[in-house]
Amino acid sequence: MSATILLATGDGLVSLDGDGATLAHDLAGRSVSSVAAADGRVHVALGQGGVHRRGPDGWELLGLEGAEVWVVAAGPGGVVYAGLEPAALWRLGDGPPVELSGLDAVEGHDSWHSPWGPADLPTIVVDGPRLVVGVEVGGVAMSHDGGATWEARNEGLYEDVHHVVADGPRLWATTGMGCYASADEGRSWTWASEGLDRGYTQGLALAGGSRVVVSAASGPPPMWEEGGPEAALFAAEPAPGGDGATPRFEIVAEGFAGNVERQGLAASGDLVVAGTGAGELLVSRDGARTFERVRSDLPPVTAVALA
Repeated sequence: MSATILLATGDGLVSLDGDGATLAHDLAGRSVSSVAAADGRVHVALGQGGVHRRGPDGWELLGLEGAEVWVVAAGPGGVVYAGLEPAALWRLGDGPPVELSGLDAVEGHDSWHSPWGPADLPTIVVDGPRLVVGVEVGGVAMSHDGGATWEARNEGLYEDVHHVVADGPRLWATTGMGCYASADEGRSWTWASEGLDRGYTQGLALAGGSRVVVSAASGPPPMWEEGGPEAALFAAEPAPGGDGATPRFEIVAEGFAGNVERQGLAASGDLVVAGTGAGELLVSRDGARTFERVRSDLPPVTAVALA
């Protein structure tokens, strides 16, 4: 298996081979909140420690130290986008950090919030000049010009958004009240949670190009009972042709101890990996039809990427 598994953890960035063997452990002792990889480059967010890029000479600070960075998403040519709390989007890596402030003009922006106060921006899709972001709580916004102008895309969507993925015009979003799907770039959304027996959906990935993989827990952390998150992984095949029909999810992995957070799932072809807050690594090599727990001795995992 040629892919490298990158794990953002409470104790640095852990790099594993496809079988789960440790290749490297960088930034030990630092809490890494997010990781992204593209074009041979690796980017991480160290919470309020800024966004960093790994190059041939080691780690380089790109900026945003002191900011609360929730997520990084890699673009071409070493560009990286960062989502913050309070909800904001920044572009780094090709010059001084720049805030894509056009997001402030999105309809409903002034009412964005979270259960603890300010809204956060926990998910970014980079697809050429098309950018898609999700806000907790504020919904989805889309730009077709690299972030200069934005449009809210929330009709039918529960706006407590955790993660978004895109497959052409088809979008998927996990929220605090189930999974949603859109066949028209988010202009309209449909509840797509048939078969999900727990509603707090978090991680999200597309396996084999279109098979939808979702992580879900019994509720948000404050509501977990003595048994913990009671998390599980679900997968579904979308209807062919992108006609808007919603699939039925089936459980593909459960019984693990930890929670798979909103950035805790990643897929490349039929390889799907999930990291948990209890330090477990779950791996599927058949497009999320079956999973194997290959590690249970890792630091708590907050985010996963494949390189």
